[in-house]
Amino acid sequence: MAHVTSIETYSFSPADLKVDSRLPGISAFVRTKNGADFIAPTILSHAPYVDEIIAVYNQCTDATAEILLRLQGELGPDKLKLFDYLPRVHPPGSKEHAAEPGDSPHSVVNYSNFALAQTSRQIVVKLDDDHVAFDRLLRPMVADLRENGLKPGRMNCFSGLNLARDAEGRIGVHAGTPFSGNGDIGFFAMTPDAYFVHDRRFEDFRKYYFDRVFAGFAYWHMKYLKSGLGFANYEIQKGRNRRFARKEKDFHARREVITVAEVAEAMPSVRAAVMSRIPFDKWALIGNRARAMAKEHVTDADLAEFVARYQLGEPVTA
Repeated sequence: MAHVTSIETYSFSPADLKVDSRLPGISAFVRTKNGADFIAPTILSHAPYVDEIIAVYNQCTDATAEILLRLQGELGPDKLKLFDYLPRVHPPGSKEHAAEPGDSPHSVVNYSNFALAQTSRQIVVKLDDDHVAFDRLLRPMVADLRENGLKPGRMNCFSGLNLARDAEGRIGVHAGTPFSGNGDIGFFAMTPDAYFVHDRRFEDFRKYYFDRVFAGFAYWHMKYLKSGLGFANYEIQKGRNRRFARKEKDFHARREVITVAEVAEAMPSVRAAVMSRIPFDKWALIGNRARAMAKEHVTDADLAEFVARYQLGEPVTA
């Protein structure tokens, strides 16, 4: 029997986080709109590592809702909790988002905080609907969390590799933007200050309240392999989202992909440039990520195994 809660309206308050009554363990939350391409592998690949997954979907016109219901049938309603968030949510980068108050039901900030507030464990992690777990490196990361815990005020940040398909159909790492996650994604111990706030460009997690450290690579980012190349939800065609219109234009201008080894070869010089900047946890995090890449923490064999496992042989309609 399906267990889906429909949300007609909501306005976030920090008290909704219920910090003092949280259970030990790890919660993941994911927000999705038309995420049918990769929502199933995202959830199934992360399910072994967390105690619950909160999936909140908004005005989907594809098979997302049906896929989530099927997954809930496989995993159970205690493991995968589903919410249908009914108000229209303005996309990040749009003029409507910039003007909408962060506590409005129509703000992606409020939408994100609703998803966060449904989690019930002391450690929380945000997933996007196109993050497929990198098991070899995620597994020890989670094992360490379960054994040693995570002190309040610390955020174990992780990154992913942006996969893309070039003009000839070859899958590799996107040459222009090889990495996803610059200190905004990771495991954190829930505190009263841990929630999203309004930025004119997007929903901004209050990550600066945390001591952020780079914990490793934990996922493959499938954004550029989605239908519409990951830009379909930003309403670019309506002409009110210059931020993502520019990002889409930049992506089409450079569709090249490179190997994992080629990414790693460039990392020593990147790390040197980054570490020469003002000491700041974001630059330290990015520098440590470059060092990890240079030490071949990720390999082309990992990528080949992943592509074969998920049978990523056929191009997605652009």
